[in-house]
Amino acid sequence: MKNALIVIDIQNDYFPGGAFPLEGAEAACEAAVEAIARARENGWLVVGVQHIATADAPFFRPDTEGAAFHPHVAAALENAPIVIKAQADSFFETNLESLLSEHGITEIYLTGMMTQHCVTHTALSPQNPGMKVHIIAAGCAAPTRALSDLALSGLGARCTIE
Repeated sequence: MKNALIVIDIQNDYFPGGAFPLEGAEAACEAAVEAIARARENGWLVVGVQHIATADAPFFRPDTEGAAFHPHVAAALENAPIVIKAQADSFFETNLESLLSEHGITEIYLTGMMTQHCVTHTALSPQNPGMKVHIIAAGCAAPTRALSDLALSGLGARCTIE
């Protein structure tokens, strides 16, 4: 068994003052930073995923502060590989699948934003090459906590929620 932690879209636009703040973003960020530290201690591969939208998108526009990783996550990721995506699914039209394959990963742990969108699409991706999927719930956030909890409840049918 070889594990990877995938940290999805913990970017400035999701925090107070950003273009699309999420409820509980700060707490989720702290939990994600703790998960990154634990993953590194255990020798796991840590991967950052960054969503870059189009120039006319409501948030995550290219070359904006809003599209940058939250500073705490950026510091924790250090020199981790970064996957850039333009869709909800972190596997879709990215190098994530090949990166995980190169490292012999058999189980992935997901944490990040938004639970009901990018975390869910990544967890259920048809491009996941048969790896077991775990969700670190404390490191997830959505527009509301209720929506995040609802998404996690649905994911529980196919993933391990931790």
